[in-house]
Amino acid sequence: MNTEARKLIQEAQSLLKRLNEEPLDGSSAMADDVLVFCYRLRDGYRIVRSASRQFHGPTFSSLNGLLYELESNPDETMKSPEWRSVLENVLSALSSGALVVQSISRSPQR
Repeated sequence: MNTEARKLIQEAQSLLKRLNEEPLDGSSAMADDVLVFCYRLRDGYRIVRSASRQFHGPTFSSLNGLLYELESNPDETMKSPEWRSVLENVLSALSSGALVVQSISRSPQR
């Protein structure tokens, strides 16, 4: 695993911890961090291997709904049990190794 992927997993673990510590009815100070993380994940990584039922194929296009909601109404999105579940699933899958990712911004090494 390359350094970029390791950093992404560490960030997923950190966000998952914050998500689990933040109450559902509280204000969402982490919505911007989640938004940036999800955009980076969707646009900069591909799925190499998945043992997650939520993520199939090589892309994170399934995050489009979450991204839209985070942009449109970040506080309500972070309070929503449905959207928190989507977020928790991707963060847990990355943290546990159920999702193995590779950066798509790197050119293949020769």
